[in-house]
Amino acid sequence: MAYSAADLFIFPTRADNLPLVLQESMACGTPMVSFDIGGVPDLVRPMVTGYLAKPEDAKDFCNGIVELLENEQLQQTMSVNCRTIALTEYSLELQAERYIKLYKEILL
Repeated sequence: MAYSAADLFIFPTRADNLPLVLQESMACGTPMVSFDIGGVPDLVRPMVTGYLAKPEDAKDFCNGIVELLENEQLQQTMSVNCRTIALTEYSLELQAERYIKLYKEILL
């Protein structure tokens, strides 16, 4: 409920791989602002699902927050993109299929 109630999900990580909180945010259609660190760009796609700031650049991070809060149309477009990508690329069914395929490959 918290993700859905928010206008943006702010994630100022300094080191991460593929954060589950970003997947949760996407599933709720909440655009994200984060740093271009590790696996974050796999989920925070610049101007598609959110704003990706230069690593540890607080001013750029702040600019991303302001830009998305001030541009309601962009925020709405990103919201739709987030939900669509979450359903098409990270659904439980797809993840299960990928695990089954991996297990079959290992067993052969």
